[in-house]
Amino acid sequence: MNLITPTEVNTLAFITPVDPVSILVEFIVTAEAKYIVPAITQPVYDDLSVNPELYTTLIDEYIKPYLAFCVKLLLYNQYLAETGTFSIPTQQRWDVIQEITVIAKAKNNLLANHLSSSLYPLYVAPSAKRITGFLIK
Repeated sequence: MNLITPTEVNTLAFITPVDPVSILVEFIVTAEAKYIVPAITQPVYDDLSVNPELYTTLIDEYIKPYLAFCVKLLLYNQYLAETGTFSIPTQQRWDVIQEITVIAKAKNNLLANHLSSSLYPLYVAPSAKRITGFLIK
């Protein structure tokens, strides 16, 4: 199950929409594995995959905005190369990637703050560990 569609990535992460066909499902799957699962933890991701209706607010208001910028980050250089706009100087490309990263990090912080609100009992913050059922911080 993909948590976001290419159209949603366009709407959430791009001022000037790109062709949704260029937002490959592989980018979405990779972004979910690389960024979303570590952010929300595997137990939450697994439960969310089975019971998405229980996580509507988390998905729509926190995961999708973060995921959209993660997808944008993954496809940015490839998109530039394939559209022939590689004439943009390297420093400008790097600056754009840094700005996308800053926005993604801000979205990640919002997601982490929401997850810490005690609404999600399966969520254990990365700095905390469960040892035989006890939460150790």
